[in-house]
Amino acid sequence: MLTVKELASRLGISPSLVYALCDAGVIAHTRHGRPGKRGCIRIEETEAERYREQCKGEGRHRPAPMILKHLKLG
Repeated sequence: MLTVKELASRLGISPSLVYALCDAGVIAHTRHGRPGKRGCIRIEETEAERYREQCKGEGRHRPAPMILKHLKLG
């Protein structure tokens, strides 16, 4: 099992992004600790790999072409 910091390091992202992805339900995780306390988050290796595979091929969206209506050509 991986800690948040370990997963962040493997993915090359910040730990805060890993926490946000866990909170949003994008990365499945378990929380260990006493009831009512924060505890610690652990992520299975298989879940880390599933997330990495899910992200493959996701590139940045290209912005829509800018339309310049204020220019007069002619």
